[in-house]
Amino acid sequence: MSVYDQVPVFENGLAQPVFPFTDGKSGEAYDAVNSAVVRYCVYVESDYDADGDGKCDLVKALIQVPRSAAEGHYKAATVFEARPYCAGVNADGYEHMKEAEDADTPAFDFSSLYRKAAHGDPSEYISAIDAAMKADPVEWYFEDKGSEGSYCYENLDNFNYYLVRGFAVVVSAGFGSLGSDGFELVGSSYERDAFRCVVEWLHGDRTAYTDRTRTVATRADWSNGKVAMTGRSYAGTMPFAVAVTGVAGLETIIPVAGISDWYSFLNQQGAQRYWPKEMLMSFLSYYCTSRYSDPQLSDEQRAELDAFHHQLSLEQLKSGCDYSDFWKEGNYTLQADGIRCSALIVHGLHDENVSTKQFEMMYKSFRQAGQNVKLMIHQGPHITPTMPNKGYGILIEGQYYDDIVNRWISHWLCGIDNGAEDMPAVLVQSNIEQDVWEKADSWETGIALALGSVSEGVSSLNTDWAAAGIDQNNFDEKMSTASGCMNRRYMTQHLDESVTIQGTVCVDFSAALESGDAAAAFEGENVNDADKLSFALGTSAGKMDDVKMTVLLCDIAEEEFDSIQTTDAERNVVPVRNINEGGLPMGGGIDALDVREFETQHRNWNVITRAYIDLCNPDSAYEPETSADSVELKTGEAHAYHVYMNAARYTVVPGHRLAVVLGTEDPVNCLIHKKYTVTVDDSSVRAILPVTATAEPKALYADK
Repeated sequence: MSVYDQVPVFENGLAQPVFPFTDGKSGEAYDAVNSAVVRYCVYVESDYDADGDGKCDLVKALIQVPRSAAEGHYKAATVFEARPYCAGVNADGYEHMKEAEDADTPAFDFSSLYRKAAHGDPSEYISAIDAAMKADPVEWYFEDKGSEGSYCYENLDNFNYYLVRGFAVVVSAGFGSLGSDGFELVGSSYERDAFRCVVEWLHGDRTAYTDRTRTVATRADWSNGKVAMTGRSYAGTMPFAVAVTGVAGLETIIPVAGISDWYSFLNQQGAQRYWPKEMLMSFLSYYCTSRYSDPQLSDEQRAELDAFHHQLSLEQLKSGCDYSDFWKEGNYTLQADGIRCSALIVHGLHDENVSTKQFEMMYKSFRQAGQNVKLMIHQGPHITPTMPNKGYGILIEGQYYDDIVNRWISHWLCGIDNGAEDMPAVLVQSNIEQDVWEKADSWETGIALALGSVSEGVSSLNTDWAAAGIDQNNFDEKMSTASGCMNRRYMTQHLDESVTIQGTVCVDFSAALESGDAAAAFEGENVNDADKLSFALGTSAGKMDDVKMTVLLCDIAEEEFDSIQTTDAERNVVPVRNINEGGLPMGGGIDALDVREFETQHRNWNVITRAYIDLCNPDSAYEPETSADSVELKTGEAHAYHVYMNAARYTVVPGHRLAVVLGTEDPVNCLIHKKYTVTVDDSSVRAILPVTATAEPKALYADK
């Protein structure tokens, strides 16, 4: 048998690396005639005509498939990454937001994106292998004009592991990207449907062309019709978005650090939770709109993109940091009944980019839909357990992450009876010993530990950063280790037994606005140099908004202890160290990756989880949509608050103390630095902690 007519081989439930690999980055390394992996681009016909030219808009997708499948020796299952960044980005996002802050652009009608047109009726089809023979690497690997020194489809190597095991790999950047039509309307059904159309083409239900002229069409004649969507961050979000459509052919998803609800990505219970200068969805939309780099873009088309982005800003500004219909389409949890596939959900417990609440909401949605869903939760930040672009991976119960995914998709896409569907519902890395991965039958424990304050009196908390001696670099430490003018700690006695928290902690308290010039928007300062439109977000709704309280749950000890923590000001980096160079084989002649583990910090405190709430949203609860209603705070008028913290899994050992910390502004996530003082009724502070084993209620003592 030739290396070009090999078929997939499965051993021990895994697809084996029996296919040779050919790099596809340049003409020198890639020769379609002699390549074991062939590549070509298709332009999938969508349902929409956003530009009004009477033709359905096209969505570009890059196809990578073992030559054997393209030549018809077997039908390949597909790993699909929907990643708006892959076709290029606009790295000047911050500068652009300031350039556009005073823009005088015409209004943009978002309903025009959904215009319908007649589908094409191609008279000529060519095979995948013929399309691949005509393809040129310049179609998928070229310098990104929007980001100096970067290349488009820079994630070309992320899935080589799967190519040498017989899977096809497809990537697409969707609407608004270079090579595609349309606009990048973040978090909308319009955005989602571009990727749904790609799945439909892979399943045999939609037309795709070999180029933008629409003269020649091609089918995915190598495809077995079954697709797994995966990827991290934005690429981990779109699998969930497409899954709620119930599209045929999507058999499973493996979302990594994906978003379930775009409102909760940027906001939390009425308060801003994300990095200040990226709070407007138009920032991300512009960043991903690589169509700006299209040399054939006319001045009129460029002006229309500008108008689109400006209007997107104005639409978000209408609701400020509160929930509204603006966010509804991006709240995929509301559409959970449409899910028809399984899911292996992956997330890091130290991910401050996409909060851990997102994986929990996604998990609940799949449970609601009655589908097979698993959680695989590690101690890292915003990463994938395998990072090919950085040359390393972490082990999961001594296993390679991609081997676990291999087993999962071999079952769901190839019908291999390997028991993947019966893996533990929850697999989570211990914060005490990295080599230990705990298992559970469900994320919900059904057991709670109650913490209740036994202190009387009130605590007065202000927003005076200077008096508190805090900044972006020391906020967590200052809040965790002592009470001050900006925070109050409520602490248990030393624990006499281990407590393992698993789920969402709820903290209740009663608070009132003590002072502040509400008429002057609390004398807000633009301390993070945000553009005018972003800075206006806290006042644009025409009502009091984003009077922030920060809530932390901390592990405190007299002696320093080892813990995994982020180490940068933005809380986005957990350092790693090498423990086995080249210890993760990729197979197929691809370079092996190093095995690394997370470095630990030696401190007497650790933030277990955090949350924010706007005091103007006392009715806000866990569900994003409960943050739609708000009140005008009146001096001295108290309200009861219920803060739902980001999902956590953490073991506190005997001799340590738990601390509930209430504070005001967090300088890391502070768009508008306001001046106000809040009083908290110390006796009102309560916390309910989901735990894995029964424990006696604990008293909280205000640390004055």
